[in-house]
Amino acid sequence: MDHVPGRPDHLRQSLGGATARLHPNGGQQQPLEEILTPESQAITLDYFWRLAFLLQAGLPLERVRYELEYRCKDGSTIWCDVYVLPVCTADGIPVELLGMSRDITAVKRAESEAKRSERRLRKMLEHLPVGIAVASLQPDQRILHRNTKFDQTFGWTPEEIPTHDAWFLRAYPDADYRRVVLDQWGAGIARAVAQQGQVTPHEFRVTSRDGTVKDIVISGTVLDDRLICSFVDISERKRFEAELVQARDATETANRALQKANAELQRLAVTDRLTGVGNRAYFEEAVAAEIARAARYGAPLSLLLLDIDHFKAINDTHGHLVGDQVSIELTGRLGQHLREVDVLARWGGEEFVIPMPHCGAIQALHAAEKLRALVADRTFPEVGAVTMSIGVAEYQPHERDNAWIKRVDDALYAAKSGGRNRVCLSTREIR
Repeated sequence: MDHVPGRPDHLRQSLGGATARLHPNGGQQQPLEEILTPESQAITLDYFWRLAFLLQAGLPLERVRYELEYRCKDGSTIWCDVYVLPVCTADGIPVELLGMSRDITAVKRAESEAKRSERRLRKMLEHLPVGIAVASLQPDQRILHRNTKFDQTFGWTPEEIPTHDAWFLRAYPDADYRRVVLDQWGAGIARAVAQQGQVTPHEFRVTSRDGTVKDIVISGTVLDDRLICSFVDISERKRFEAELVQARDATETANRALQKANAELQRLAVTDRLTGVGNRAYFEEAVAAEIARAARYGAPLSLLLLDIDHFKAINDTHGHLVGDQVSIELTGRLGQHLREVDVLARWGGEEFVIPMPHCGAIQALHAAEKLRALVADRTFPEVGAVTMSIGVAEYQPHERDNAWIKRVDDALYAAKSGGRNRVCLSTREIR
């Protein structure tokens, strides 16, 4: 570099008395405190003292390089990259020092600004409520910074996770799962680096230093050659969600059980406990509905009232348990030969009723005869032959239900009086 008077671009100084003054402009001498800042003065004086020691000891002189801050006439300062080279004779005797300098003010200011920016960034990240780690995207993949929340969340020391690779080994100890994480995260970083953009958030199971496995959402931002990652612990939220799901499932299970229990209670409320057919309450509801339907559409509706013949004699001879079995067997046989719209219910004791929608008196009479024969033609265990008497009555428009039931009861009485094991049709007119 060319010598520039008044600037430390080309320093030549006689070795005699070199510890106190520089001669950057010919014979002109300036105190160090006038041309150097205090930090650079200290560096320079330290060099001169070492130089004097080497000269007195007859040791080879060193080549040195420093970054020094110089004062300018206008009060400003500049930074120079200074390289000092000892010049010796052919016999190795030092005769002078050759100093060369390069203005690096712009570089130093840029570095200083970068450091200030990094300090501001670290200060900003330090108190965020989520874990933050800043890593280098250079081949060394160093983890440059972690905030307090990161350390609190995972517990790993800087020595334990100095790099990306160390983090992955510690945070994902299972090799298979670690491979999955590396594939997903590596692909995300590659896309973000290509676009200087965001790494798509991923949810991972991260192992902390104490062995606790936490659900963490990790996202990142590529900034120049650095990756800024955020770590949001959603473990509590996941546990809460799991508890909600469990509570919901338990509630649904309880509701289903309650519905089943209610349905069973409702069934029991309208079911005869002995025979399993409808009870009197069920019959009354069914008849009311059928009467309303018949009145609305003008469709015929008939009613059968059945009574087991000599049922008291069965109980007296064979016992009530056998009598109960006769009732169970009889309703089972009847139920197999009824239409889906027909309703079989126990009226009380040994009497049963069957409302028959869309069925006039004559049709109901024929149906009753088939049912009577079905029972009479087949024997019952322990009892043998069992017969029944049946009364039949067709519903008349505007007839009260109790009047209708009275007519069918009268028809049953006629069948009983006529010798039992027979069907009688109501003939009484409605007044």
